[in-house]
Amino acid sequence: MANNKGRKTLTPRDVADVYGLNIGTLANMRFHKIGPRYIKAGRKVLYRIEDIESWLARNVVLTHNDKD
Repeated sequence: MANNKGRKTLTPRDVADVYGLNIGTLANMRFHKIGPRYIKAGRKVLYRIEDIESWLARNVVLTHNDKD
């Protein structure tokens, strides 16, 4: 991704580059209607940055080292 400044949406490739999520995994999650929310515009898939970050925050796994 060349420039994320001012962007509100990302392509699956952008999401993979920025957040380290595999493109195939994103496609599989879309197929099963799980994972982060996305926008479908014709054949184009876009993710809103706020939806990706919200989904990531909801999926944090607490470990024994985390304090209550």
